[in-house]
Amino acid sequence: MIQTTHSTGDRSPSGLFRMSAWEGEFERANAQLPRWYWNRDQRRRHYARWVEAEAETLAMRLSGLLRSDTPAEAAGAAHVLVESLARDIDWARRLEDSESKDGKFAHAA
Repeated sequence: MIQTTHSTGDRSPSGLFRMSAWEGEFERANAQLPRWYWNRDQRRRHYARWVEAEAETLAMRLSGLLRSDTPAEAAGAAHVLVESLARDIDWARRLEDSESKDGKFAHAA
């Protein structure tokens, strides 16, 4: 397995989604890594997509569990987490957009 280290800038604002976690998961799931994986910019783009998808899924699932009879303490905490996930989603979209506008991903393998 390939070990990679990253700065704290390689995680979502909530800290829930770390690039190192995505890389580990990706490396375990793929016996042979694609060429794009060795390009830092392309790897960051795929990481941003992963953050967006994971955060959206969690936010939708959590929101779907909330009902009018959900105890206020749990509902309040859930709303805070959903808002945090929304910030992660926005961050991931901006990360991908900024990378794409720089032209770094125009020719992804």
